[in-house]
Amino acid sequence: MKVGVLGSKSKVKDDSVIEELLAKLQAWGYETTQFFKHPEIEGVDAVIVLGGDGAILHASLTAARNGVKVIGINYGNLGFLTEYEKEEWEKLKDMLDGIRNGTCRILKRSLLQVEINGKIYFALNEIAMQRDYGLYDVKTKQILRLQMETQEGTDVISGDGVLVCTPTGSTAYSLSAGGAILTPEVPVFMMTPICAFSMRTRPIVFSDEEIFKFKVTKGKAILFTDGYAVGIMPENAEVKIKKAPFTADFPVRESSDFFAKVRNKLNE
Repeated sequence: MKVGVLGSKSKVKDDSVIEELLAKLQAWGYETTQFFKHPEIEGVDAVIVLGGDGAILHASLTAARNGVKVIGINYGNLGFLTEYEKEEWEKLKDMLDGIRNGTCRILKRSLLQVEINGKIYFALNEIAMQRDYGLYDVKTKQILRLQMETQEGTDVISGDGVLVCTPTGSTAYSLSAGGAILTPEVPVFMMTPICAFSMRTRPIVFSDEEIFKFKVTKGKAILFTDGYAVGIMPENAEVKIKKAPFTADFPVRESSDFFAKVRNKLNE
């Protein structure tokens, strides 16, 4: 089994940390390679990412497209997506042995897909449409109005915008915007309004087989995938959001406890 290692340059300042980990993996009998940027991730069975949740997000998108499992070691602040803290990385052996012999549980995290301006983007957490606060247009409207079409019907959402999140993303931006917490493997997506201009507009949970179609009917929106602006949606622009054709696979250890992580990581 071949294992890759990727360290966040902003979080792992000491190169000897990576060198020690690579040496330990080789001593355990694993073939290794070191990646220096997340687009390089391919040709391995699993990649160990040392960093925070941002590093995990970036790595997981590339890893998912290449069928590579992701194991996170927390060198950041929150570390909600990581499986180990930095002082316990030597416990990796049990997980890697479990992956090799097929006994390790693999958490398959759904991703979202959206196309804009002829380019396709993927998101592990969420895809958001937010009103332009004057960044691109000084004459921007104070309210963004979006028409949402699903197989359940059509609705209009007015306010600062809307986001569609995965179960993974339910504990990120969506939670701050008033959305519910979803357990990681539940087969659903959630639509969460951002500062809605209506008391009746609330987060709604949909099947992950749903296809969302959004059209800007007032104002101008900026489209974000996992916090990165990827396009502008002027009035009458439309996008379609659906489930990606692959998953981000995260091995988890036997002692993994989602609710304990929620209590410990999101209660500060």
